[in-house]
Parts: sequence; structure tokens; C-alpha cells
Amino acid sequence: MAASPDALFETAALALTELMTDTTKVEPRLERTVKLRGESLDLLLVCWLQEILFLMDTEGLVFSVFEVRIEGAALHATLRGEPFNPEVHPRKSEVKAVTYHHLEVATHNDRWEARVILDI
Repeated sequence: MAASPDALFETAALALTELMTDTTKVEPRLERTVKLRGESLDLLLVCWLQEILFLMDTEGLVFSVFEVRIEGAALHATLRGEPFNPEVHPRKSEVKAVTYHHLEVATHNDRWEARVILDI
């Protein structure tokens, strides 16, 4: 749960990364900028998490800081982290994909919630 869509997307990104490594050991040494558009917030969330996985897989990076700004169904984010180092960053679960199964982004009592199922 989060107070805003921005915070929800930041929390989802941190949760995804925490499934794969200990984010407290990731230093915010470098920065990546991401801009995405989606047809809706739930689809944008999937695109966002997929983009993080893509950066991790293709550039060998891990992230620990996420600053997200949501405007409508558009996202502008800054990610901070460093190259993955198995001597520093313990491997946890391998996330293969972000799925659309039971995907939901909604508000309940002025709090934002999301449900995303990952393929591990």
C-alpha cells in the first residue's frame, strides 16, 4: 500500500529488486532514466517492472533507489544502483517475467494498492 501512485511504483520496484538481491547492499553509484507510457496504470506498472528486469538483465545492474513521477498513464523515473557483483550482492530468487495474471492497481480508503504476479 502507498499514499500515491508515485510511491506505489517506487515500492513495487524496490520489492521486485529485493526478491532478487539484498537492496541494502546496493550503492546508488550510477543512474538510469526511464520514460514509459501505458494505456492504464496497471499496464504501466507491468511495463515499469519489465523495464527494470530488462536493465538488470542486459546491463548487469542492480538498483536500490527509485524516484518515480506518474502523470496520467505516463511514467518518468530515475533509478540508482550499481553493477551486480556476486561477492557483494547475494543472489536470491531469479525473476523471469512480470505477468498480467490477476493484475490490479486500485485505491482503497485513499491508499494505493497493487497486485502483480511474477514468474520465478
